[in-house]
Amino acid sequence: MPLFIMMAPVFPKGTIKNTVSAAPAIEKGCFLFKVTVLPGVWRKIQLSHLHTLLDLHNAIQDAFDFDDDHLYSFFMDAKRYSRNAYESPNCENGPYVNEVTIGELEFYEGQRILYFFDYGDSWEFNIVLEKIDSNCPLPFNPKIVEKKGKSPEQYG
Repeated sequence: MPLFIMMAPVFPKGTIKNTVSAAPAIEKGCFLFKVTVLPGVWRKIQLSHLHTLLDLHNAIQDAFDFDDDHLYSFFMDAKRYSRNAYESPNCENGPYVNEVTIGELEFYEGQRILYFFDYGDSWEFNIVLEKIDSNCPLPFNPKIVEKKGKSPEQYG
């Protein structure tokens, strides 16, 4: 019996024919991220599935009044320096934050991500995906929907 027939029950119905596709399904809707920089200092940011991680980076920079003048990475498993990362466009390795949309990342509610900004000063932003809402009107731009605490001084 061919392997793809034996593996078919493991995949969603209709996904597997005579090969396994590596293309992720696109999750459509609004994504609500809670971004925490210090205890008691956080912002909730809403983006659509069409936005990129670069858009999330820019939204975080705006939300915390930071100057966007350093390299950064998103560690998708929330572990600093793991290989499961997307990097700023000026980094050497990639993959890059502007190459993937939020909807392509196979996010799930409750997922934790680490946004590591400024490799010298080592700013760590803990991100939790709080909600995926497939029925909300898509925001044209990322928006801050809730916030708590005063932003820290970037160069304090």
